[in-house]
Amino acid sequence: LKEIEIILVNDGSREEIKKICEKYAENDKRIKLVNQENQGESGARNTGIKNVTTDNITFVDSDDWIEKETCEKIYDYIEKINSEYEMIIFNCFVDYPKRQVKNMFYPKKDLLDKQDIEEIQLQNIERGISKYYPPESNISVPWSKVYNKKFINKNNLKYIPNITRMTDAIFNMEAFEKAQKIYVLQEYLYHYQQNDFSICQKYSEDTIKYYETYFKFVKKYIEKYNKGEKFVDILNIKIITSLDRYMYNYFFHKDNAKKFKNIEKEFKEILSKKLYQETMENVKTQYLSIYQKLVLKNAKKKKIKNLKKLYEIKKNVKNMRLLTYKIVDFFIGLWYSSYGRGKIKTQ
Repeated sequence: LKEIEIILVNDGSREEIKKICEKYAENDKRIKLVNQENQGESGARNTGIKNVTTDNITFVDSDDWIEKETCEKIYDYIEKINSEYEMIIFNCFVDYPKRQVKNMFYPKKDLLDKQDIEEIQLQNIERGISKYYPPESNISVPWSKVYNKKFINKNNLKYIPNITRMTDAIFNMEAFEKAQKIYVLQEYLYHYQQNDFSICQKYSEDTIKYYETYFKFVKKYIEKYNKGEKFVDILNIKIITSLDRYMYNYFFHKDNAKKFKNIEKEFKEILSKKLYQETMENVKTQYLSIYQKLVLKNAKKKKIKNLKKLYEIKKNVKNMRLLTYKIVDFFIGLWYSSYGRGKIKTQ
């Protein structure tokens, strides 16, 4: 499809990157380059939305790519449904350094009903309660979707500035809530590249701050739209599963130069906060995986050495690359039942 608009948002990148973008814009009239001071992911996406002149918007992250026929297939699908729509969801490939995996966001095609929309709303927050959860990446991502521009403008949908993590989930919470006509195109059209340079893999001293900010947004969303018990439960699950991210991106990351005794003290202080104490008591454990239950058990007792060992075991098993989420969880449970028994040992 030739009749498309490509907006490159140069969000304060290096001069040589800017020159590459300028060269493309000069050679292809479909490309519009927008240069700005660094505003982060949210600022870049908002700038893109602001500069769109077409009827539909889809995002492509700078290290990802789409199939050559992506826009054509989306256009043909819009012609086929011949109806009003606010969003269209399509599938993606997840590209690892040595393998490619298909990722289906939702196992239904065409128009979603109210129950389906509730399912993807739950999935957008966390794994656990929704009946279906994608194998690699959940539905909270900004890409692999088409947003109707009139829908975005009508509901004043924007990315929240100055938030580094989970901005997409916050944006889509509002989008899924406001949308009444969401379609699913069962085609794999997007390539999501997984590598060690992703923001999800990096060390950050602000990890806990980012997640706690996100929890506040979810709580506000639940109260604003009176979402009910399922959504309270999924928020509790999200808070518990975020302990794993605290370990992965901060406490036990290789770039954390703090001594273990200082890490242990800080981690215990976090676990003593009212937010985590209440959540650990109220979370419904039937929705937790084996690994998450073990994290919860040791977090309650503030056994930081045990948490570190669990983190190391999970990281080593995941490094096998070809293992799915459920298989990783199975191996951790098998290891724990054989060697752990409440006292985590090196094996």
